[in-house]
Amino acid sequence: MAVFSFFSPVKYSVSVAVRFGPTLMLVVTYTREGESSRGSRVAASAAPAAARSAAAAQAASSRRRNVDRGAGRLVMRVVIALGDVLHEDGALVGDTVVLTARIEAITPPDEIYLSASAWLAVNRAQVRTTLVGAFSLKGFAEPAPVYRVEQTHRTRVIDDQYIVFTDLRSFSRLMDRPSLTTVEKVLDRLFDLVNETTRELGGAVRFSAGDAYCLTFGAADLAVAAAERLGAAWAEFVRAERLPCPVNIAVHQGVVYAFRSYLFGPGLEVASGVERASTRALQPAEGGIFLTGEARKGLVGPGWDARLRRVDVGGDDRRLTNVEIYRLGDPA
Repeated sequence: MAVFSFFSPVKYSVSVAVRFGPTLMLVVTYTREGESSRGSRVAASAAPAAARSAAAAQAASSRRRNVDRGAGRLVMRVVIALGDVLHEDGALVGDTVVLTARIEAITPPDEIYLSASAWLAVNRAQVRTTLVGAFSLKGFAEPAPVYRVEQTHRTRVIDDQYIVFTDLRSFSRLMDRPSLTTVEKVLDRLFDLVNETTRELGGAVRFSAGDAYCLTFGAADLAVAAAERLGAAWAEFVRAERLPCPVNIAVHQGVVYAFRSYLFGPGLEVASGVERASTRALQPAEGGIFLTGEARKGLVGPGWDARLRRVDVGGDDRRLTNVEIYRLGDPA
């Protein structure tokens, strides 16, 4: 049994154990959504072991998503094909190599596809599969049957997370400018600042959407420290650049659920709802940091009482009916 490390384009690796041999091609592709495919190919000799290893790699990839710089969702595609694999000048060539590349092009993110020959070699008692269909592939005269490994996905509960939700106010006003140079500069600076702060304080970038980010931390003081650092650095940036887009930040303690590549749960709903509602307590060109009562409970020490002022943001969001909201003031 040999262990191969498949390196992604985002500077971390997932190790997969497969048997090395001359007849089975295992292709693992990591990409960011929206990027072209980049993958690693190795030869393996046991189709069932390759399928199980691929499923394990998929699970590892799912657990590590959004850890590295938070730049969109990291996706993984796996193709397993059985056939002759030839070595030529350090490269793997032959019909099997071509077939894996063709199948990889039609493999959706987070799926494991098998060629017909690999499917025949798999023990269906160990690896559950289903027929995807027969596809006309370039370079092959007949339609090629393609099978999918049926993976069992489970919802993971991420407990006791302090969720930091950030959003830029009036960001759409930048779109009215004749050039997108300013927009690009703003997004680049925000990307660097969010990821640098999250990394240094031991948090995780869970996802981003446009100019909004969702981060999580394991402790209230770290979440608030991240919010303050982001708020201060961003205020300095927009002041120097004379930009009309301050950052608004909400901090909430709650549960996050992860299923495959999806994140959901009441914790995220409350955090995003508080961020939106809290803008009613701000002046048009003002940013702020707001904590829910649940997040406040995690802060220890008398100094916080003087800095946290309860605010009424109004609104009709039923998710916030019983949620206490506090605005964080500057240190004394």
